[in-house]
Amino acid sequence: MKQLRLQPHDWQPQDWDQAIALDRAIPDALLAEAPAPPATLPRPHAHRRLNIVLVAHYGRTGYNILRSLRAVNARVYLVLDDRAASLRSTRFGKVIHLTRDFGAARPERVAAAINDLHARIGVDRVIGSDVESLTLLDGMKEFLRAPVFPMADAAMLARLNDKWHFHELCRSAGVADPKTLLFARKADIDADAIAETLGFPAIVKPVDSYGQRGIVVLRDKEAVNAFVHSGNGAFEGRAIVQEFVEGEDWALSVFARDGVIEHWVAWVCPGQLDASYGVGRFLATEFRPRQDLFEMGRKLVAATCFTGVANLDARFDNRAGEMKMFECNPRFFNRMSAARLCGLDFVAPGLPIAAAQPFAIGARGYYPWQELFSMRGLKRMFRGEWRLPPLLRDLYELSTDPMPPLMRKIRREDKQV
Repeated sequence: MKQLRLQPHDWQPQDWDQAIALDRAIPDALLAEAPAPPATLPRPHAHRRLNIVLVAHYGRTGYNILRSLRAVNARVYLVLDDRAASLRSTRFGKVIHLTRDFGAARPERVAAAINDLHARIGVDRVIGSDVESLTLLDGMKEFLRAPVFPMADAAMLARLNDKWHFHELCRSAGVADPKTLLFARKADIDADAIAETLGFPAIVKPVDSYGQRGIVVLRDKEAVNAFVHSGNGAFEGRAIVQEFVEGEDWALSVFARDGVIEHWVAWVCPGQLDASYGVGRFLATEFRPRQDLFEMGRKLVAATCFTGVANLDARFDNRAGEMKMFECNPRFFNRMSAARLCGLDFVAPGLPIAAAQPFAIGARGYYPWQELFSMRGLKRMFRGEWRLPPLLRDLYELSTDPMPPLMRKIRREDKQV
């Protein structure tokens, strides 16, 4: 039987049904032994572009990584599922594998497509952009021949991505976090227990939510009872309830290996709770050298011997006068392009290139181009708070590859669960 081989340079399926049919048509013989790569692949240097495979479930995060890879002039090959379909429209990447959902994908089939590419051109790194991609990538490791970007294993990803387990980790590592209660399901949430242990207002959220999805403020016992009997579909499993912490939202982003932080940034979200920011509220970023936040992250990274990129969310408790850690997202983060444009690229440290990166960056601000149309943004520009080079670089990168963000809006990918 003649084997069907994927050709990443020219294969672009017309629709997802065709992609799935082609995936199912690959004979198992291809999954066994792909041709071995050359015994010695040329080392990356100034005269050879890197070949990178990007595995992406979320289009927004994948696009930010793609921009970082463009900055080092890498060739990018894409492994996508339906959630990241917007990336098919990029000018700077070629699709080598498509699947409906990474959660149902067969790791050996995805690895076969990457191994085939590796045998022909040599893949320098395989990068997973999010928890779903990283979990699939961890399942591929026994089949994969190409080297993988520094990452944690699936068990560690699941532990850090679970808000209750992260709360327990904070307590064991001596890191301050909000008082927290765990409930096995929404129907079990107890108003009396919340009043006695946490007080009101309180915050309820699913243990595995992200991007503020499913968060509900409970202001009194009546609100708890109304919530328990509501039809909120975001709460199908375990949920935590935490004390309400009033103060500024902060975050710490790290690149770590074997429990040691190699690069980090701390930042405050100036428009996170300000609706007047509009679309810019989740992009405007003010980087600050918060040593207290770094020390909290250092303890957590050391306690877990974490490897990879992670973003930790915190809030400064105005009443207690201290930072409190809320959750961990063990993956690349939305503001990674802001960090890169301000001097620290979180992708480059995991690539086989000699790219000097600072340990951290100091006080700098990043504001999205949409802020040009606001009086607030213009005032920042005139006061010198908004530097022109990052803005121009941002606009250039967006203008040279505009289709993925546009398709992401059309497909409403950011609204999908």
